[in-house]
Amino acid sequence: MDDVERKTRILNAASSMLTTHGYHAASMDSIAACSGMSKKTLYQFFESKKSLFETLIIERLFAPLPYTPVETDPLPQQLQMMMTLLAEQLLNEERLGLLKSIITETTRNPAVRQIVTDLFHLSGRALPVQQWLTKQAEAGHLHIENVEEAADLLFSMTLGGPLLAHLTHCKPPKEGENLVQFIAYGIQTFLKAHST
Repeated sequence: MDDVERKTRILNAASSMLTTHGYHAASMDSIAACSGMSKKTLYQFFESKKSLFETLIIERLFAPLPYTPVETDPLPQQLQMMMTLLAEQLLNEERLGLLKSIITETTRNPAVRQIVTDLFHLSGRALPVQQWLTKQAEAGHLHIENVEEAADLLFSMTLGGPLLAHLTHCKPPKEGENLVQFIAYGIQTFLKAHST
């Protein structure tokens, strides 16, 4: 096994332990056993349990989008691709389970809450949607006064409802073509409100 495969197995085990047992019960011993690795191997990759879970959250929840917008494409098409890929990342089974666990842990564990808060602020600066909005505002294509708030609004208008449906089962989740159309409608409304 190479280092990439070892690290992947450790992160898979950590994700499984967090989802099933919570942060406190997910000890380095239990993660080592679940991954089929020694505890020594875990510490070769991660200096602490906190470091392991920070990496898990960054790589599994805040993973970079595998997309670079083509500047000559129309703005709706660029945004549609970005938000659709983000939906694919967020709405898969593993990420939804991980997200549910983190939400649960942040409400009862101040240490986990602080980890998530720190990571969210760090990742927020590098989010491709925020970078894209900044670029469009600077180019004069969109009128945006606060990029961070605009990014939050865009997320709410396109993925907030579908994500909530998946997390809470409050209504049937949007999937496939229904999800694509819902995202397109949110993008159309957002761009209309922010066009120059």
